[in-house]
Amino acid sequence: MFAILGEIEFTVAGGISGMEQSGTADWAEHARIQGKPLLEWIGEGLDECNLTIELHPVLGDPEARLRALRQAKAKHEPRAFVMGSGEYLGAYVITNIGNTVRRATATGQIQSAVVQLNLKEYTGAFTRKVTRSGLLDTALSGTSAAAAGSPGLISRLMPAPSTVQAVIGHAKTAGNMLKAGQNLYETVKSGNASMILGQVPQLLGVTARAIEPLQGLTAAAGLLDDGADLSRLGEDVLSSVMGARSALDPVDLGNIVDRFTASRQSLGQALATMDGASTRLAGLAAQVLTRKA
Repeated sequence: MFAILGEIEFTVAGGISGMEQSGTADWAEHARIQGKPLLEWIGEGLDECNLTIELHPVLGDPEARLRALRQAKAKHEPRAFVMGSGEYLGAYVITNIGNTVRRATATGQIQSAVVQLNLKEYTGAFTRKVTRSGLLDTALSGTSAAAAGSPGLISRLMPAPSTVQAVIGHAKTAGNMLKAGQNLYETVKSGNASMILGQVPQLLGVTARAIEPLQGLTAAAGLLDDGADLSRLGEDVLSSVMGARSALDPVDLGNIVDRFTASRQSLGQALATMDGASTRLAGLAAQVLTRKA
């Protein structure tokens, strides 16, 4: 399997032929007297993913498969997006479906087409639905989409909400915030003492954004039978983040360089600790993929 979006499975044999991912960051531009504008990082933008899917009769009924995707879009529901490798990308919604017909019958029935499926990251409250094991989604029963079989609109037994999914989501968010913080620190480190001092509010702001997801990671991991190590991970990373923040409060022109260096080292330790758990978190994502968690 190439990837799965909620209950919709995408396979190479089923026609998936390409995937394009993009991510953005939001920056505010501030005008300055006698100088170029100053950019200030505001936050991360929503990730997007575009899938290319080939439709052909040998891969399943093209019209039924296209109809199934449109029905999924019409539900306006976020879905867990997991790669076949086990990497959990987060919750995504279907924002657009584009269809290019290559061949059709004299009566307009699709024989060959290419579908562009546009997905956008969803950051709101998200819980997975509970469905009965081994049964087709009742909303699709009796429809051609149910008979098509691909993309696999098969429902299986899954917990709701998924504690494992919450752990992975908090860890991903915290990791993104830490990396954003590291990027800001790398940008600031080449400045003089006055310039670094002027960036302290931004540095405190970017580290503050990592606190909530780290607290969420610690709490959610504590609910897992085997989550003690991940709970400690959240605590350890949060401790380093708080160390990075305390090093910058209070500061003045005389101590800012040394305080900034200490803060940068603490943030680096937080990121290193989080990166050290990547294999463990990938294992949890694999459980989500195989619907064991």
